[in-house]
Amino acid sequence: MLGRAIGSACRIADRSLRLGLADPLLTAARTAGIVRWGPTLSALVHASARRWPTRPAVIDDAGTLDYRSLDRLADRLANTLRGDGSGTVGLMCRNHRGFAASQLAVERSGRDLVLLNTGLTAEQLGLIIDREQLEVIVADTDFVDRIEESAAPTRILPADPDLLDWGRPGFCPRPRSASAVVILTSGTTGPPKGARRGPQTPSLGDAGMLDALPIRMNDVVFVGSPLFHAWGLAQSNIALATGSTLVVQHRFDPEATLQALYRHDVTVLAVVPIMLSRLLRIAPRKPELPHLRAVLSSGNVLSATLATAWIDRFGPTLYNIYGSTETALAAIATPQDLVNAPGTVGTPPSGVTVVILDENDQPVPQGQAGRVFTANSMQFDGYTDGSDKVRSGELMATGDLGWFDSVGRLFVDGREGDLIVTGGENVFPAAVEEVLEKHAAVRQAAVVGKPDDEFGQRIVAFVVAEPGTDVNDIDEWARNRLAPYERPRDIHLIDVLPMTTTGKVLRRKLLELA
Repeated sequence: MLGRAIGSACRIADRSLRLGLADPLLTAARTAGIVRWGPTLSALVHASARRWPTRPAVIDDAGTLDYRSLDRLADRLANTLRGDGSGTVGLMCRNHRGFAASQLAVERSGRDLVLLNTGLTAEQLGLIIDREQLEVIVADTDFVDRIEESAAPTRILPADPDLLDWGRPGFCPRPRSASAVVILTSGTTGPPKGARRGPQTPSLGDAGMLDALPIRMNDVVFVGSPLFHAWGLAQSNIALATGSTLVVQHRFDPEATLQALYRHDVTVLAVVPIMLSRLLRIAPRKPELPHLRAVLSSGNVLSATLATAWIDRFGPTLYNIYGSTETALAAIATPQDLVNAPGTVGTPPSGVTVVILDENDQPVPQGQAGRVFTANSMQFDGYTDGSDKVRSGELMATGDLGWFDSVGRLFVDGREGDLIVTGGENVFPAAVEEVLEKHAAVRQAAVVGKPDDEFGQRIVAFVVAEPGTDVNDIDEWARNRLAPYERPRDIHLIDVLPMTTTGKVLRRKLLELA
């Protein structure tokens, strides 16, 4: 009992130091921000503008924007949006200050916001604009032609850093209604669904998430993942909420990212696994990055091979965060978890519940695979088309199959729909891909199940490899390391795997190729 009390007190003290709760000037600034804007991101940005007005808030390809300038810019843009109507606003832009300023402006205007994937086609845009009833879209000029081609009637305002002069000066009052955010799911065919997140106030249950993630005030956070995606948005919001400096680039480039890590003394790097892989390819054997304290990976499967390779090169700074747009945070693997069990997604933080259920929604024994369900205070409110994720009471299905080991670490085998049944045997693509990617010449691998009259499904592998690689060599590698029913019957060498803008393999495209 005494040990638990001491541990709880230590966590509270550590949280207070990391999040600036012991800074009286910051506390006063936060109080002023909440009085003006309520418990929102706007309140915390306003607090940083009062406490550290000249501190860099956003560093992008256009330069540096301090907190005072960001706060005032958001007010001006909000004034224009207030006078432009009350309907939903779409935001379609790359990673730069225009995204952060526009997001804050929409929140301050009281209008709802839909984050638009920059990879949407004109046809998909038209359907989404109509479905979400978008009255105005704030967009980079790169996307104006595509929006206009969609033939959907909507007003367009520029998001480009050098074109954010459409804001209206003057005092921006607190809106009468709170703003909700809709994030598009990573759809691979047709228009993605809209996952709605209503206005949320931080709760005590969220404290466990803050304790599990290496979050501090005044960090320098490089976010490589697209900000329109739930993972990139979350890390951008955390950076701005903690008075940290958000470093972003219009497009992810491994060389430019590595240079930014050195130039800006980045302390936290937030990316998706494919970005880790590309950084590893060009990083020096012993990178000198003494300021880099934490590397956060999410948004896709982090293979054991990639996790081990990163830790070997950069040291034990890697965290694997498991969750989704709909379910929010579910589990976190610390650097020590990834050293001890490289394939794990970690354990649920305090305030988060994760269970493994069978087809009848009953818990399965430890070590047995089943459907992954989770519950926390940050889950979405449902899709905008009226549909919802599969639920069991307060628990929500992630759509993954997984299991817990003897010490409570969660392992995810793959998506329920990706499971390959060949000759009566269950094969998870990730397990086969893991073996293939251990081959020295293989950069990336993706596995799908092609319909087969004899076996039900036939395992087909698509491999991105070094120039001159022999398919027979890869086949021999797989033959010696996989069970006969796991071995790919066909291996295709391709230049690049088809992926979404957030780094997820488009397996349907691969099935078409197969």
